[in-house]
Amino acid sequence: MGVTRIKHRSHSRHYLLLKLPQEPYWCDGCMGLGFGPCYECEHEDCSFYLHEECANAAPSTSHPFSTCSLKFYYNAPQEDERYCDACGEDVLGFVYQCSHEDPHDYHPRCLNLPRTLTAGDGLILQLKKKLPSKCLRCGSRKTSNRIHGWGYVSSHDRYCYHIACVKDMILEKWRKGYFTQEGNVNEANSLALQTFSPGREIALPGGRSSSKATQIWRKATTVIMVIISALFGEPSALISVLVQYLLSS
Repeated sequence: MGVTRIKHRSHSRHYLLLKLPQEPYWCDGCMGLGFGPCYECEHEDCSFYLHEECANAAPSTSHPFSTCSLKFYYNAPQEDERYCDACGEDVLGFVYQCSHEDPHDYHPRCLNLPRTLTAGDGLILQLKKKLPSKCLRCGSRKTSNRIHGWGYVSSHDRYCYHIACVKDMILEKWRKGYFTQEGNVNEANSLALQTFSPGREIALPGGRSSSKATQIWRKATTVIMVIISALFGEPSALISVLVQYLLSS
């Protein structure tokens, strides 16, 4: 956790407090979804949020996947449609951009994604600039907008997912109101499990349909949840539901 009370140029009339919201929120910096700690306006009647990474964005930075220094902008200087080269989503606000004639764009939060994730049982996921094999979600090595997009890949390339595809899975459910505090607990649990039910959202390596496939699906579900935590923060409610399900199965 960083400094707990700050003033930010994008919302200079009020102080922002570092908090852990009870629901997902939209970051008013990069315009992306967030689950975990963020900076929130201290005035109760003012709904303004910033990811920690957006609030603390440095004027310039670097990343191993970029060959040049990256400069921070509150909005991309170009007027044409821009995509984040990491997650494939639209660039609608805060962005880092390289100095090339045809520049690459990156959301602040994407540049802070961990290079390595652990999904349990010794399974390690590595962040890759390009997928070495097809994404198990979309079946392609490129995202829907035809950029390569970063992804997380396990050893032997068994589990391979675009960041863009995992984001799309969650954003689709968020837009349908699945992750709010409205409704009862059983309904929320049911919807969360539907998000990751086999054959609906997660493709399995090899298309297996046996007890082995169930085991692989459980591992794939864990992989997805770990990636979600890296992308959005800590969706503890979803993780809790997943753990309860796996323990009872």
